[in-house]
Amino acid sequence: MINRAHEERLAEMLACFPVVAVIGARQVGKSTLVQSPRVGAGRAYFTLDDLDVLCLAARDPKALLTQAKPVTIDEAQRRPDLLRVIKCEVDRNRAPGSFLLTGSSDLNFSAALARELAGRAGVLPLMPISWREVNAQPNPPAWLKWLEAETVADVEATVRDVRPAVAAGDALFAGGYPPAVTAPTSAARRDWFAAYRHTYLERDVRQVANIGNLPEYARLFQTVAARAGQLLNLAALARDVGLPASTAARYLSILEASFQVVRLAPWFANLGKRLVKTPKVYWSDTGLLAHLLGVETWDDAVAQGLSGALFESFVLLELSKHIAVFDPAARLHFVRSHSGLEVNALLVRGLRQLPVEIKSGMTIRVDDAEALETYLRLVKAAKVGVVIYGGSECRRLSRRVLAVPVTALLV
Repeated sequence: MINRAHEERLAEMLACFPVVAVIGARQVGKSTLVQSPRVGAGRAYFTLDDLDVLCLAARDPKALLTQAKPVTIDEAQRRPDLLRVIKCEVDRNRAPGSFLLTGSSDLNFSAALARELAGRAGVLPLMPISWREVNAQPNPPAWLKWLEAETVADVEATVRDVRPAVAAGDALFAGGYPPAVTAPTSAARRDWFAAYRHTYLERDVRQVANIGNLPEYARLFQTVAARAGQLLNLAALARDVGLPASTAARYLSILEASFQVVRLAPWFANLGKRLVKTPKVYWSDTGLLAHLLGVETWDDAVAQGLSGALFESFVLLELSKHIAVFDPAARLHFVRSHSGLEVNALLVRGLRQLPVEIKSGMTIRVDDAEALETYLRLVKAAKVGVVIYGGSECRRLSRRVLAVPVTALLV
């Protein structure tokens, strides 16, 4: 079992809120997290995957929720009406940690959670596992200190000369779903991804929303995968799939609600109207994304012209996972101007900014720092810039820009 870095944060939330909900995609590891020794000790545990428990929840929800406390209800999205009973119980007794829920892709559950438990529940989104977790590194990553750096020397001081047990390319194709990460062979992993896609399209999405035409949804599902990492052009997406724009927008929102894709918002506070204000859409797991694109090796990715997009997605997702657990006050954006300036990632915390470029190549050139240098000249809140690349050594590209190997994110 891979220990999650979320255990400490979840324990802190249980000490603060009467209700905590862990939400995320199917098979992302929610059940394992809430049953971990640190979180699950001393808690009654019920899963609505158990038919007897599900029947009790329908027949006498109060009996289920009050027979033992504190209580964990796994797969709570199967009975969103439980939340109203929980609300009544919490209003009588707001003891911290009384109820721990897990829920996956269900719009009704998410809406009920916001409606019934506003001000009573803390929500912990759970993304696929990060590769620092796979490499048994539960502590905050050193790269979070980059936001505080005044010089490239400050960044260099945080980069450890340690090689992860798993190479970045292998991590990218494995993704972060625990069954895929622990699959014994590439064939077994391929079979798992194929089964996941089938189950999502044939069962899960029916539980998320009322979709009358599943083949249409499947076409959009595949098309969004092919456009991962690009600016969201809803009109073009709808045209390519052969759908009205309103239907494409609804299907895209369902993809988000079911935790299959994430939007990366642009940053435009500093430079105003000169910057693009359209978000990008990324697939939430590079292992599944590579499978959907028919790519199984790095050579395949290079040959099909997909290596840059896959590598960028991998780095951005790893950054997002670390921020979600260790630095929730930080925000991740990208920068793109109408005049051609583009920065792949911008980390923002308070008044500090860190622009980041992402390059998949094993080698790095001085002119790879050009966009970062431009941004650093324009924005005083950014002191240094970092290029994360596929090589193995740190290299100063200019006085204020440092190239850092992707392995710095994995250990």
